Amino acid sequence: MKLFKKLRLFYKWTISKEKTTAAIDVTSRCNLRCRHCYWWKEESPREMDDEEMLAFMKKLRQEGIVAAFLYGGEPLLRPNICEAASKIFDFTLIFTNGTFGLPDIKCQWVLSLDGPAEIHDKIRGAGVFQEVIGSLQQATRPPIIHMTISQLNKQHIGAFLHEMGKKEIKRHIKGIGFSFYTPHRGIPEEDFFIPLDERDRLVDELLAYRKQYGFSLGLTDKMGYQFKQSGGFSTWNSRDKCPVKDVCICYKSDGTRKPCTYGVNADCSRCGCASVAAFRAAIGDWDAQSLIILNSISNGCC
Repeated sequence: MKLFKKLRLFYKWTISKEKTTAAIDVTSRCNLRCRHCYWWKEESPREMDDEEMLAFMKKLRQEGIVAAFLYGGEPLLRPNICEAASKIFDFTLIFTNGTFGLPDIKCQWVLSLDGPAEIHDKIRGAGVFQEVIGSLQQATRPPIIHMTISQLNKQHIGAFLHEMGKKEIKRHIKGIGFSFYTPHRGIPEEDFFIPLDERDRLVDELLAYRKQYGFSLGLTDKMGYQFKQSGGFSTWNSRDKCPVKDVCICYKSDGTRKPCTYGVNADCSRCGCASVAAFRAAIGDWDAQSLIILNSISNGCC
């Protein structure tokens, strides 16, 4: 049954081009105020109450949406909604800051960590790193660690990977993924955005770390190519050319649509979204290593 669900999803992504995935902001609230996050710098809509949100998700399922990515704010401010989503959809990814633990929900957790303890806490708040490590060590479903690379932490990637490679941490995680900070129009960016030529060099650095740490690092050669200016970046770095929009619909917490998970004002010309790079590499190039990453992610969802 699990195999059938996966094959159906991949068929709709690649052959029929049906919209089968929804990225949903299940809340407009967050308990942190991360320095690089656009969320608290833009006006937030109201959030649907529990009854409205459940009805909304069930309607999406009836319309053919089989995969849901839950965002916020912080989704685990509404744990009942997260659990309900895992039962409504075939595949559920939940993106969390990890400060509310990782409940035993049928989903794939994506856990934000932005560097070793000192750096992570400068970005997300004092004491948050150790709190998050405690959450992942107690999780019944191993999370994928996700690092957003920005000016704030670009020099600490190696130290972060060393920390994640420690035995007491490594055995609790499924892998480590990376995206790059995406700037937003109207928001000062000099403290966060990494110029594209410098990003190209960081991609090479990450690919070198992949050779050292192996498949636990979720950045393949083909994904790296998609991020590079000399590679595939110019083929997808606009709202019109974004391949993810063809299969995924994004929703605000009030149920209205938005163009991107990064918000209305995301600057697509300098996008750092790993989902696009992974989708292009796996589905566009049929890259075996990138397909393995997508398969690994879906294994935690059902």
